[in-house]
Amino acid sequence: MVSGDASKMIVLIGLMGSGKTTVGRALAERLNLVFRDSDEAVEKTAKTSVREIFEIQGEEVFRNLESEALVELCAANSAIVLAVAGGAIISQLNRDLLRKNAQCIVWLDAPTPTLISRTGRGKHRPLLDGDPVGSLNKMRLDREPLYQQLATHHLVTQSLSIVDVVDQIISLCSLENSSSR
Repeated sequence: MVSGDASKMIVLIGLMGSGKTTVGRALAERLNLVFRDSDEAVEKTAKTSVREIFEIQGEEVFRNLESEALVELCAANSAIVLAVAGGAIISQLNRDLLRKNAQCIVWLDAPTPTLISRTGRGKHRPLLDGDPVGSLNKMRLDREPLYQQLATHHLVTQSLSIVDVVDQIISLCSLENSSSR
């Protein structure tokens, strides 16, 4: 990486459907880095799905597992691209951890109708059960100030291709040299 500290991460934050996982995988491939997703890390540790954790153990247990997963991902001390679950930034400790360990934190954003079309009625998105538009609008209202506070860059994705988003992240985070390795 361009940064003097090779252990720093490129972190993607934003609401569900903003493209964190899709873009993160493409960015990691382009930069020849490992990709990690905080939800996938939780599921691996818990040996069950995010939906099942929410339904059986509740959101508080999920948030605790999420925080533990972020601590482990940051402790790996290697350069990675990390897609962080949309609500992980609610915790001040998580925000502090990400800020300390990230070279660059990119807030991927899109209007609610775009998020709805991207998420559909995904079985792994328990927070969208019932009223997806209302739920996403409430999440946006609650989380946007935190995304703004945490992000080093804000990128609206709805009219961009995955390649365009990756290119913009590389440019915004000054990662040009690492993409040609």
